[in-house]
Amino acid sequence: MFFQILSHAALLVRSGNKTLLTDPWLFGSCYWRSWWNYPPVSRELVENLVPDAIYITHVHWDHFHGPSLRRFPKRTPILIPLERSTRISRDLKDMGFTNLVEIPHGKSLKLSTDFTITSYQFSPWGDSALVIEAEGIAMLNANDAKFMGSPLNQILNRHKGFDFAFRSHSSANDRICYYYTDKTEPKQEEPELYAQSFFKFMERVKPKYAVPFASNHCYLHKDVYHLNGIVETPIRVQNYVAAAGGFSHTELKVMVSGDSWDSEKGFDINSGTWFTNREKHIEAYLADNQHKLEATYAQENRARVHIGQLEGYFSHLFKIVPRALKRPFKHKPIILCAKYGDNADYFKIDLYRGDVSQVTKEDLRSDSLVFETTALVIKKAMAFNMFSHVGISKRVIYRSRYEDAKYIEKFNALLAAYEYEVLPLDHLFSCRTLKVYLRRWREIVLYVQVAIGMLRGKSIHQLEAEQLA
Repeated sequence: MFFQILSHAALLVRSGNKTLLTDPWLFGSCYWRSWWNYPPVSRELVENLVPDAIYITHVHWDHFHGPSLRRFPKRTPILIPLERSTRISRDLKDMGFTNLVEIPHGKSLKLSTDFTITSYQFSPWGDSALVIEAEGIAMLNANDAKFMGSPLNQILNRHKGFDFAFRSHSSANDRICYYYTDKTEPKQEEPELYAQSFFKFMERVKPKYAVPFASNHCYLHKDVYHLNGIVETPIRVQNYVAAAGGFSHTELKVMVSGDSWDSEKGFDINSGTWFTNREKHIEAYLADNQHKLEATYAQENRARVHIGQLEGYFSHLFKIVPRALKRPFKHKPIILCAKYGDNADYFKIDLYRGDVSQVTKEDLRSDSLVFETTALVIKKAMAFNMFSHVGISKRVIYRSRYEDAKYIEKFNALLAAYEYEVLPLDHLFSCRTLKVYLRRWREIVLYVQVAIGMLRGKSIHQLEAEQLA
């Protein structure tokens, strides 16, 4: 058996004459030139890649990367989790793929006589993990899925011992994007919490080897380049593990693009100075891709969004959001600031009244709730119905008073609910939803436990630590 790290979350596994590829983001950038694979992926590593099957854990673009996927034959078997939402399968069909296999939660699929995968789904937003078993080797690719409690126990009880476990260890959320008009500092990330989460997860799983995974990226776009310092690198994870006294049963292995393991030869790791001299490497990376970024900047300087486009998108959202969920937005409209070059257009999104109107910068008040990004990003987010990706890109600024930030959070939650087909709410009572969650009942129980814990004042990180104990 052989596996190799190809990129951020792309893992190639070979057993016999069969190869499986996961989450192929293999070249270029994603999230509107925000995220870039780090370290860069060599062309030689991926140019002749023809896998027998591809597994996609979830729909986020650093895992579901359209430009990379389009390089593969349209008859390639694409394996995806059977989710309540049909978003992944619809998007793949729109791209021309014809051989899609949806795998129910906890179901196994044989790729060959001694090569089996099992998909486990987790989170209302559609994450999944993949167990890979071949030639007596067991691997848990948890990826971005933050399994804990009884859903994690289900995996551990069914698969007795893992040789390798892979898991993300850095931020993909938008917390750093909140700026408060009545405070001098934006909301700060707590990067150590991600290393702590990785550590506790691996202590619960107890694999022979733990690999920090699905987090090796950097920021090159001028809007986010300054955020490279908040990325939680594998070396920071390594330092956290060392400070904690090491794992009780596990060895940490830092692996990057090109590193591999073979059941006969063992590890082949050559991490170089990617993390010890990271700033210099990123500067060189930026220089190599400056022409692509300049082309993007020129495009963003020209693009504008018009009120008719916003009305077309938000009119449907206004119709499907229940009245009770609109009520908090009474007298709390969202101001959408659509930048182009050094200028901007401003629009008022009044969710309570179901109305979109154009305003001016002079109409903004000290208590305005502002959602600020480029017009091009807004246009593409509407075209793809992918507003949650704006936050992941971190190419957005949310401005409000500290006490009012909750309204922007609620607005983003509604956009995500629309994107992931939670809205209209009758989607939650479909036969497909019932079919999916009958297999995932443990997750429902966990949500209830977490909700009770949060009502008692505990943070999500505290509750995760308890569930991983």
